[in-house]
Amino acid sequence: MCKSFASSVAGDALNIRKFMIGYRSLATIIAFATIAPANALADSADTADAVTAVDGDIIVTGNLTQRIVAGGVQEVLPQSRSTLVKAQLEKLVGLDSAVSGALKYVPGVHFGGGDGSGITEGKFTIRGFNGDQIGFSRDGVPLNDPQFLTPHVDFFGDPENYATVSVLYGSSSINSPSFTASGGSVEITTVAPTDEAGLLIKQGFGSYDLRRTFARANIGKIGGFSAWISASQTNGDLWTQGGGQLKSRRFEANLQYEWEDGSRINLVASDFKMRTNSYFNPTLAQYRSLPYDAGYPQLAYPTAGGTSGTADVLPVDGSSAALNRADFAIQTYGVNSLFNLGDKVRLRVDPYYVRVVHGAASVGATALPEALLGVDTSGDGDLLDTRPLGIGVYPTQHRLGGTARLDIELADTNTLQIGGWYDHVRGVNELLLQPINADGSPTSKDGSIRIRDANGTPIDLTDQRNRIITQKVWLQDSWDFLTDWNATLGLAYQHTKLAGTNVAGILSGVAYSRSASYDRFLPSFSLSWSATENHQFYYNTTFNIRVPAVASVYVLNPTSKQKAETTWNQELGWRYTTPNVIINAALFYDRFKNRQVSYQVVTGVTSYFNAGDVTTKGGEISINGKLPYNFTYGGSFSHVIAKQKSNYTVGGLSAPTKGNQLFDTPENLASASVGYDDSRFYLNILGRYTSSFYGDLANSEKINHYTIFDLNAGIRLNDLFGVVRNATLSANLNNVFDKKYLAGVNAGSVNASPGGNFYAAPTYLRGAPRSLFVNLAVEF
Repeated sequence: MCKSFASSVAGDALNIRKFMIGYRSLATIIAFATIAPANALADSADTADAVTAVDGDIIVTGNLTQRIVAGGVQEVLPQSRSTLVKAQLEKLVGLDSAVSGALKYVPGVHFGGGDGSGITEGKFTIRGFNGDQIGFSRDGVPLNDPQFLTPHVDFFGDPENYATVSVLYGSSSINSPSFTASGGSVEITTVAPTDEAGLLIKQGFGSYDLRRTFARANIGKIGGFSAWISASQTNGDLWTQGGGQLKSRRFEANLQYEWEDGSRINLVASDFKMRTNSYFNPTLAQYRSLPYDAGYPQLAYPTAGGTSGTADVLPVDGSSAALNRADFAIQTYGVNSLFNLGDKVRLRVDPYYVRVVHGAASVGATALPEALLGVDTSGDGDLLDTRPLGIGVYPTQHRLGGTARLDIELADTNTLQIGGWYDHVRGVNELLLQPINADGSPTSKDGSIRIRDANGTPIDLTDQRNRIITQKVWLQDSWDFLTDWNATLGLAYQHTKLAGTNVAGILSGVAYSRSASYDRFLPSFSLSWSATENHQFYYNTTFNIRVPAVASVYVLNPTSKQKAETTWNQELGWRYTTPNVIINAALFYDRFKNRQVSYQVVTGVTSYFNAGDVTTKGGEISINGKLPYNFTYGGSFSHVIAKQKSNYTVGGLSAPTKGNQLFDTPENLASASVGYDDSRFYLNILGRYTSSFYGDLANSEKINHYTIFDLNAGIRLNDLFGVVRNATLSANLNNVFDKKYLAGVNAGSVNASPGGNFYAAPTYLRGAPRSLFVNLAVEF
């Protein structure tokens, strides 16, 4: 083990030496060519500062002052980044989740699925990276599920409490608390408490019987203390045939204390409970043969009943609407603290805790013989029957961790950051069996009523105990070495250990324990130049690692382990900013090793499609501008080529994947908008185009391109009756022309061609039909 570790360190050291030599030369070439970027300030190494003020067309983030033009934010950090501030979020979101509702108009983002409730999930790709390759965080709290790596909208919080949502392309911040961010990150910041007391009430109504109530109360500032607390309730139906429940409630709070020297501490907490049915995700054949709004069939597989002494057999024939649902309770707690230890030294300490308990995702049914289980599941007094039983995913999670960063101003032009991150996850992944009610629904929504043996022990298809421990340390130096020039050099070391214990059972197999460790040095470098007041250029390169999901330790040969995905990301960008226009453009080139493109849960075990080495390259450009008479315009275009470098080969079998585009990766994405906003009334017409994409690595199943139009409008009123400070009546009309289309891949495959090796039919996410949402927000 020591020899292996030493070999790994030696290899990393050699890579770092090559990296430094190569990029020292490259930096010189770029300097002579006068191509490089952004007026990165001394604080530019830290992208996690809270938004402290938004004043008209100016946003202040930490010590960075940025201009806002027609909703577009002037980015200044030396990497590709897009930020949406609260004013834009309120227009784009409606009743949709802020991440899915707003970011689908950000360059390079492909989002499919979801609906206006903000509860149901879709799938992201950003520059061809899947959602489980992107690190999602809110106020420094990691939001990706650590056991399965996927981001869940359940964790994100109420969009009314967002101050900003930012996409960092290609590479996350060096201080980002994520072991999934091989393809960048999405960072959400929360609104700060106000100095004045106040109350915001928002009531929304929408298609498919959607109703949402939100309220936030600010207590104002009392000495150095200020706080707000909010609550929301959402109810609605699925848009597919047969409907289905959409229900959630959430409580959130932000408590803040500030000292006179500018030091502060914030506690941001969220408590969320959801009760929702799931959407049916069809194969291409099902999409073509079934009605567009087809849901799961209204089948019932009651467990109870039967005749004593008779072998009653009731098979399971297809999925059931009542058995496909998600019911969870989730709490997240994060503390953001800033301590000014002196004129030149600042300490940030951001601990967090995430808890997922008391919930299950019911995913279907299976018919099992009572003789195998040794349990009279039908209650007829014999063990002769074969009866349906509900299958539920029952994950629990306790996640404790935090980051600490010390910023030292070595000189007026030089800032050094020393930091560390620790993350400890204790989780349980059970695939449980449960009785089914007469109406076909699971007997309990929290997994409490389960099939148990004579000793009262649950009988599970899968029973796994998981631990994930990550440590990361980094050192980063930001240096303004010439007027308008900045170089930032960083080096991080990350180590993650995955440990799993399989609990023996009738169906879960024999007992065993396995573990796998992953470590890597992660260098980063950026160079920026502010050529003029309006022009900024930058170059950025980073090395990233994404560890496999912990389920990988259960499916591998004990003598080997799933390889971690590693990436080398490079960007070259240009920004142009005036009071009337912001233009952002970037070229990117990403090299992957052991790219993990997808996973599917089959009987509770995670299976990976490892595409091997992949090269992703392309470019993007966006523009936001003002026109006379309060009109605005915007647009973006992204081009992504993500090619696999070899055929997919396992066990002597091969699939023709070399040279193919990764699935769920459209080559072209475009959006355009025209708007009007005179501070009293606003109207925006938006359109977005998604080119064709594939459902499998072999590119045998191609999905057509589509174009969607949305519309939002609102009226703002101020100082009403001496009581109401502000009131806004808004409307969002999504999918104006009621386009029917497949929006993205739900679960991809290696080969969708019948008869080929690794054949499997991909499943897809349908776009929601035309829907209208109306909101009234009143602030006292």
